[in-house]
Amino acid sequence: MTIRKKKLREIRHSVVATLRRELLESIRTKKTDTVLVNKDKLKEILVKKEEKDEHQKRLEMVMAKSVQKHDELYKSLVTK
Repeated sequence: MTIRKKKLREIRHSVVATLRRELLESIRTKKTDTVLVNKDKLKEILVKKEEKDEHQKRLEMVMAKSVQKHDELYKSLVTK
C-alpha cells in the first residue's frame, strides 16, 4: 500500500485533490472521463494529516533507526 500526501485546493464552491495519471491509467480512464465515487469508501481512505510535535518526530526517528539496524543485522545473517 502506498500512501501519498495530497494538497486540497478550492475551486469555486468545491474542493479538489489531484490524482496521478498512472492511477487513472490503471483503471483505464482518461482525464476527461467521468468517474463514480463511493462516498463511504472515500471517507475510509481520506485521513487528515496531523502536525507532529517534537516528541513524536524524535520517537519516529528512533524507531526508524531501530528498524534500519534490524534490517542490516538480518541481511548480514542471511548472507552468512
